[in-house]
Amino acid sequence: MMLQQVFMTNMKKFRKEAALTQERLAELCNTDPGYIRQIELGRRFPSITYVERIAKALNVVPYRLFYNEINTEEEVPMALKIEQKQKIKTMLTENISRICSMIDELY
Repeated sequence: MMLQQVFMTNMKKFRKEAALTQERLAELCNTDPGYIRQIELGRRFPSITYVERIAKALNVVPYRLFYNEINTEEEVPMALKIEQKQKIKTMLTENISRICSMIDELY
């Protein structure tokens, strides 16, 4: 996902979570509602100064506006992945053993 798309998606998500309209966000950022609308539509991209204003108005740290939460899988530590795989293997082994026991009891 392109950085501008990530920013647009996050800005809109955080704005809605804060229960702010585009108009109210514009007031808090000391700008025009049309500018906020254009940012969310991807027609404009804010300067760093406005990124800071938007983040402050949304009560988030600026980097969260650029953080692509869709790709968090890539950031899972390898040790955690190995641990998860081991748990899945254990569960499957236990379930297969139970199924085999149930089949044995039937026949």
